[in-house]
Amino acid sequence: MSMTMPWARIDPLTAALYQVRMRGAFYSWTEAGGAVAVEMPRFEDTLSFHIVARGEAWLDIDGMAPARLRAGEMALVPRGIGHRIGSAPGAPVIGRADDLPQTMLGDGFSILRLWPEGKEAPLAMLCGIVAFDSPTVQGMLAVLPALVQVDTARHPVMAALLPLLAGEIHIPRPGGDAVATRLADVLIIETIRAWLADDPDSAGGWLAALRDPQLGTVVAAIHGDPGHPWTLAELARRAAMSRSAFAARFAAVVGMPPMAYVALSRMRSARARLADGDTVAAVALSLGYGSEAAFSRAFARITGQTPGRIRRAA
Repeated sequence: MSMTMPWARIDPLTAALYQVRMRGAFYSWTEAGGAVAVEMPRFEDTLSFHIVARGEAWLDIDGMAPARLRAGEMALVPRGIGHRIGSAPGAPVIGRADDLPQTMLGDGFSILRLWPEGKEAPLAMLCGIVAFDSPTVQGMLAVLPALVQVDTARHPVMAALLPLLAGEIHIPRPGGDAVATRLADVLIIETIRAWLADDPDSAGGWLAALRDPQLGTVVAAIHGDPGHPWTLAELARRAAMSRSAFAARFAAVVGMPPMAYVALSRMRSARARLADGDTVAAVALSLGYGSEAAFSRAFARITGQTPGRIRRAA
């Protein structure tokens, strides 16, 4: 009698969230009051988060109405989108967060005081900026809205994680950086899960496809092996659909044709490997391209950058 291992039953969305692993993070405990704001500059391929511990904050993204964050609320700003965070709507910006004088308590944590020391500031919050390794996570950030806002009080796991994360950051102990990073990993996963639970119709792109019983297995297969020589016929068979019905449904849910999504997934995988130092030749071969030139042309067409530029930037 065969036994099915429990991990064989993981649904595609869980499998995607499981890949959320940070490769870098910086945290800042910020205290402020009055009418003051700081600029969070644009940093490509990162995610920023803000957790209000006391008072209320206002988050401002160009082209959107200012968002109010009350105590206990958390906001994610994906894709390195530049924004402003302050103690009042329309508060004057006093500078970039990374340029302002602050107390460094380690390589990855600072205290930014915009209120007299020794007095309780009306606003206290934990802010962070993180980067990820997985190309699947980069794809997830690409389809998230410009602002994901969640009330942690409505989600017990998040409410329990916040004091643990704050404790690891405020009271340095051996291994504290590793523990804080893992807690932040879980906190971001929980925030995305909470957002999906609170507003299930807001998820678009391949996040919506992952929740589809037929499309989810297809998207997970593409993510798992982007270099496989996928064809429309093979993808349709995996979805147990005709090619025409599959192609139409995939495009309607994901927002692009299936083979275009295969190409995009390959380039996301390629970008992550190039940033890690793999050669252009090795990446091209693993993704099924017959030559470096063919791969480089495809990469530039889809991403708008050359493979060499990605390697040099890394």
